[in-house]
Order: sequence, then structure tokens, then C-alpha cells
Amino acid sequence: MAKGTGAIRVKNLRPLQRELAKAGSKDVVKEVRKANKDAALIVSDKAKQIVPVQSGKLQKSIGAQAQRDSARVKAGTSKGVQYAGPIHWGWPAKGIRPQPFLFDALSDKRDEVEKAYEDNLARIALQLSTNPLRR
Repeated sequence: MAKGTGAIRVKNLRPLQRELAKAGSKDVVKEVRKANKDAALIVSDKAKQIVPVQSGKLQKSIGAQAQRDSARVKAGTSKGVQYAGPIHWGWPAKGIRPQPFLFDALSDKRDEVEKAYEDNLARIALQLSTNPLRR
């Protein structure tokens, strides 16, 4: 069973995004996206360490993705590594037990992810208040 949930919710993120949008800077959007990506990379790096490995294809398919308002860690591909879901979630009818490596990675790194995200957002806010990013 997974040790935790598969998501981290950031309280008051929408108001923060509105304030950052008011700043009117494309660089702000890039910086927030980078903060999201940095958080996702922490989890994807851990997932790569704990995923079950036979051929290594599943491990290589794990990656971090980020948008301005979200971050994701994904595993598997539509061609070649379609089995990521059954490995993670299990498939009782086929005798495959769940090995929730993505949830376990997030659970193990949750505090680190939250700290990194908080630090990055604080850095962005400080940068905006002291030296506004280019518009």
C-alpha cells in the first residue's frame, strides 16, 4: 500500500498566482514553472531509485513535468512501457501485486518537496519586491 497520497496541495496558490500575474512578467511565470519542476524532480529522482527494475525501461521512463500551475511525475509510455500502471497499481487478476513507487517516492520526499517549493516561492517574492523581473 502507498504510504501517502499522490498529491501535495498548496494552500492559497490561486491568490498567489493572481498576484504574480499582476506583476506582468513573463520571467515570473518561468520562475514559478521552474519551482514546480524542481519539486517534481525531487520526487522523480527518488522514484527512479525505488522502482522495480528488470530491463530498466520503466526506470528510464520516469520523468518530471511542470506547468505554471502544476507539476507531475509520470512513469511509462504508450509504446514500450505500457506496464507502468500495472506495476504501480497492481493487477490482481494477473497476480501482479501493487508496488506504488510513485506514491512511496512522494511520501518519502514530501517534506523536502514542500521546503524546496516554499523556498523557491519565497525567492521569487523577494526578487519581485527588491528587483522586479523584466517585463
